[in-house]
Amino acid sequence: MREYLSRIREAVNGERAYTDVLEVTNFHRIQVSTGYRAAAEHVLKKLRSDGISCQLLQYPSNEKTWYWTCKTFLEWDCKDAWCDLVTPERKRIADFRANNIAVVQKSFPCDYSNTPLDIVMLDKGPDEAAYEGIDLKGKIVFIRDAFNPYMEWAFNKRGAVGFITDFMRVVPGVRARSDLYDIRNYTSFWWKDTAAEPNIFGFVLTPRQGDELAALINQMKAEHEADASKPACPQVLCKVDSKLYDGFVDVVEATLPGETKEEVLVIAHLCHPRASANDNASGVSCAMETMRVLKQLLDTKQIPPLKRGIRMILVPEFTGTYAWLANHEEILPNFVAGFNLDMVGGRQIKGYGPLTICGQPHANPAIVTDAAALCLDEVKRNAPGHNQGTTVPMFNSHICEFSGGSDHFILDDPTVNIPTPMLGQWPDIAYHTAADTVECVDPAMLHKSASLGACYAYLLSNLGVSDVPQVLTKTLERCTRDLSDLLFEAIEKQADLDNTFAKLEDFESFYLRTCDDMRTYFDQETYDSQVKGIVESYQGTLSQMFAQARSSVLRIRGAEDYVYAPKLDCPPEYAYVPVRKYRSPLTHLDDYAQGNPELEAAYKAYMAHAAQLKISMHTLEAFIEYYMDGQRSLFEIARLSIMEKGAGSIEIVHEFVQLLIKYGIVEVAA
Repeated sequence: MREYLSRIREAVNGERAYTDVLEVTNFHRIQVSTGYRAAAEHVLKKLRSDGISCQLLQYPSNEKTWYWTCKTFLEWDCKDAWCDLVTPERKRIADFRANNIAVVQKSFPCDYSNTPLDIVMLDKGPDEAAYEGIDLKGKIVFIRDAFNPYMEWAFNKRGAVGFITDFMRVVPGVRARSDLYDIRNYTSFWWKDTAAEPNIFGFVLTPRQGDELAALINQMKAEHEADASKPACPQVLCKVDSKLYDGFVDVVEATLPGETKEEVLVIAHLCHPRASANDNASGVSCAMETMRVLKQLLDTKQIPPLKRGIRMILVPEFTGTYAWLANHEEILPNFVAGFNLDMVGGRQIKGYGPLTICGQPHANPAIVTDAAALCLDEVKRNAPGHNQGTTVPMFNSHICEFSGGSDHFILDDPTVNIPTPMLGQWPDIAYHTAADTVECVDPAMLHKSASLGACYAYLLSNLGVSDVPQVLTKTLERCTRDLSDLLFEAIEKQADLDNTFAKLEDFESFYLRTCDDMRTYFDQETYDSQVKGIVESYQGTLSQMFAQARSSVLRIRGAEDYVYAPKLDCPPEYAYVPVRKYRSPLTHLDDYAQGNPELEAAYKAYMAHAAQLKISMHTLEAFIEYYMDGQRSLFEIARLSIMEKGAGSIEIVHEFVQLLIKYGIVEVAA
């Protein structure tokens, strides 16, 4: 297999992938929009020119249609938008045609081109009480932090018609506001399409423009207080030429057929505003290059035919994945694995992290992470090393634990069961800003990522008995790193022994079940006669590693008499067994509460409690859902989820599940 992987790597062309990035970034690709559709049609044309079988699939998107747990929304089209500061002098501060990110995406139409709007600065945080006595009705507000906390009171309740923002998301250690002082932050509404939502719009400034506007507001306020004849605040004229209407979720699908009905899925999201080069024109280009190179090598018989087919989908992130899955339920059992390409071409300079393979959740172990790691070894053969026959990589790479944040989090859900590592880069200094342009993308990194995608898809399409030891050796290697981290916590940080041994038990189970996933790739006869013995040998080695780790912890900690006794005393209120009545993880909890005051109150109470914990509830919620198999008690689900996340409490897990029970999408087993 390594010979074929090397051949694939050599055939991948980073400059060709870079050309695809250049072309895709010309489209303003807000999901469910005319711009996204134009990009999808362009990509489709390119795939067809390469002789790849492909099609554009369309699924209705409106305020009523759901795909599994995903509620769709209205399509948005924006022709033009602008905002001019007119007091004390006229000056354009936001122009959609010059920079698509200058308008808050999915803004409602407005026309104040002849009616000046007063600007009111809200710079005391999102607490409504801080603005008592300030008139917002018919005004445009200037918000200097995330706008969502202002939505409920500033617009519907207090009557503001729109807002201006200079908010820039700060990433500690990667980017400060000053690093992107002349850059606009990608800002968007996520409308629920309900009557209660305000029909508002917004404009985005750079931090420099925001500081200048804030200084002007303060200056004019002081001048007005000294001389009432002078204007109290700046004004703007503005217009948004947009519309929202029933539309479609567009998905580009391409296939390379195999000898069996089984398949490997390659996925990337095509959405985001112009230019959004690394996020995620890079992933789209590498997915296209994966299909292009494999077809070329298959057609010229430089690699053996595919046993399993390879299917690529280019989607609007999350939304398109849900829509495609819900409309292909009959073939989902055919997929043995997936690969998610998300932000994979950034130049590895200041602010761009390593090319990272994101691993599997413990609730759904599979060999896919280790298959990707094996392919990464081949991709890292870049330059000769000091010793004869050795090579060294010319880029940084990393393999990490599971985290959400992209489409693999849907596919990895055990109710979907398409084990899918994500290949991505984090951190990314230009993430979700107008700075994410083609200058951020490196053809050499595109070559590495596309090579990895193509090698991975081909390896798992044609995995043979001789490949089993190579993949499982990567399993041992990854397990060794995890054991090293656990031992560091137990020995250097003197972690609680009960917690340490609980983690060792969980990790051992995870890695043993990872090896068992080899059954997926072979018929029963082949597995029993040729693969089972190899798997059991590696599982034996894994068990020995964990036994040695336990022994080392006790010896070094001087606790040879310690006996691990799991604390399984479950409080009665947490002994119930929740059962999911839905397929795929939840992304927008509030969708289920719309229009029901009791459910809306329960949702807000849960979110308020979650905010107090200051952890990523999105990932913790995913773990809870993954472990909710209809067999485990709430107590056990909480124990496993909190251990894997490394944060949380049984109270918030219980509250989350109780919210889903109120929604009617989870029931308690009899």
